[in-house]
Amino acid sequence: MNEELKRIESRTYVIGREGHIYINDPSVSKQHAKIQVSNGEVYLCDLGSTNGTFLVKNDRLVPFKEGYVQINQPIVLGNQHYTIRRLLEIAGAFAA
Repeated sequence: MNEELKRIESRTYVIGREGHIYINDPSVSKQHAKIQVSNGEVYLCDLGSTNGTFLVKNDRLVPFKEGYVQINQPIVLGNQHYTIRRLLEIAGAFAA
């Protein structure tokens, strides 16, 4: 199991304009999506956001509702591009 993920096992982080992972952008919903870490895997779930959550695959945006993703998976929330790792860094999950 990834050591970084082991430290945040069973935690949930809400992403949005109101949440653990704050994104200051009107294209991002107040509670846009959430990340959960379970059994060393990262589960991403859109929370019914207005503008959707998308995975970036082969330079294309693929609509995404929920499922397991890799920690370095590029995603788009509203107009913002991130990786799962970057979002968890914003939450302070990987702080030393």
